Amino acid sequence: MFDDQHRKLRFDPAHRAITDAVRPVVPVGGGGSGDDALDDLVRTLRDERGLAAATLLGLRRSLTPFLAWLAAGGRAWQNATLDDVTAYLASRPHWSRVTISRHVQCLRSFFRHAAMRGWVRLGLAEMIDAPRLYTHERLPQGPRWTEVQQLLDANRGDAATQIRNYAMLVLLAVYGFRSGEVCALTLDDIDWEHERIHPPRPKQRKVGQYPLVGEVAGAIVRYLRQVRPRCTSRAVFLTLRRPYRPLSAGGLSTQVRLAQLRLGQTLQRYGPHGLRHANATYLLGEGFTLKEIGDHLGHTMIRATEIYAKVDVVSLRQVGDVDLASLVAHERHCAARATPFFRVGDLDALRLVADVPLGGVR
Repeated sequence: MFDDQHRKLRFDPAHRAITDAVRPVVPVGGGGSGDDALDDLVRTLRDERGLAAATLLGLRRSLTPFLAWLAAGGRAWQNATLDDVTAYLASRPHWSRVTISRHVQCLRSFFRHAAMRGWVRLGLAEMIDAPRLYTHERLPQGPRWTEVQQLLDANRGDAATQIRNYAMLVLLAVYGFRSGEVCALTLDDIDWEHERIHPPRPKQRKVGQYPLVGEVAGAIVRYLRQVRPRCTSRAVFLTLRRPYRPLSAGGLSTQVRLAQLRLGQTLQRYGPHGLRHANATYLLGEGFTLKEIGDHLGHTMIRATEIYAKVDVVSLRQVGDVDLASLVAHERHCAARATPFFRVGDLDALRLVADVPLGGVR
């Protein structure tokens, strides 16, 4: 089981009784191998719910080790129980609460889909509980802006890898693009005539639009002219070794993380997404509103941007300087003048209404 830091599955004796009641003795039937069932889930989520490819890839990466763990233990996935799920999660003591919660969501989705197909008994998905997570409980984990500038300066060299990486880094730092958006850029997404760049936004199922600033344009032009291999792919950023193919989000993440480690930067989170947090934090310090920052990052809901209010030190200090004594006095004054409560039809209430001055209206 997990330690005391709320990293365990929470279920009570009632849950245990339900588990015993619904634990299957033999497979309900069908579904084939675990990989076949997972493929069916991915197709359903892609075709019927339109989930992004990155989301489906994350789902597959989460569930494949679980299915392999069951097979290694001689357990058919159709016979999986809550005890199996608990044992699997307990075998990963290094996982944080956030990681456990993400894997639990994937397991719930898998067993709910399998139950709908009639491959497993009903109820298992609902019994898998996740650790409690609190809204905005963590600070945005990004480097300081000085560390971002240090990273950019370290990749201003003339080596092919540096030229390509610098073009990607300025996109991450200036626009706050996600790694998947940078890797999905094609030559057709850059409008040189009107100086616009249109990153694909698969999470929102739309295309963004940004002005192509000089620093970014210069970095991309240098990469295209001097480094980018000549091939049939329309992707902007390619691998530098044959066979030439579009750079993956994982490859970009590795390049950024290694560059940060080479500089000796000590960060809570390494990789390209930290640059997105750094971009938002920098803009907040420059006086931009959360709405403006959300639009810049491509957020569709203000809730996605609210977490950056926790790092707005200037505004937090202003809140700390508020005179609470005056607020308490104002609250008491309002309470004293509040409308008294009367029962319906009370004559005293009717007299109060009748005495209200109507500003000369007769």
